[in-house]
Amino acid sequence: MTGLVKAVMEMSSKIQPAPPKEYIPMVKEVSLALRTLLATVDETIPVLPTSTLREIEMTQKLLNCDLGELISKMQLAQQCTMTSLQQEYKKQMLTAAHTLMVDAKNLLDAIDQARLKLLGQVRPH
Repeated sequence: MTGLVKAVMEMSSKIQPAPPKEYIPMVKEVSLALRTLLATVDETIPVLPTSTLREIEMTQKLLNCDLGELISKMQLAQQCTMTSLQQEYKKQMLTAAHTLMVDAKNLLDAIDQARLKLLGQVRPH
């Protein structure tokens, strides 16, 4: 999660003065950080209670949609270079990146809840 937060924060600080050719590396960093996070989640899933998997899977799908939205906004910002809409699309890129970060936190919260549920099942009463 820290890698994703770092990538989004770096994008936030660099996007306004950045030329359109620099958007792709920024979005790639966010994408790679998300991929790393999802790989970690995939390693954790087999040990979690099956009753909790649906919520985790839905959140993972949401994160993929969030990434698609970020890419879409980046493409619009690139297409609108040197127009009055460019700044608006840069803002929308940041909004999409922050949404992705919040949804990633929600994924981690769901995993934490699943782990707590698992501990509750394992402990003798």
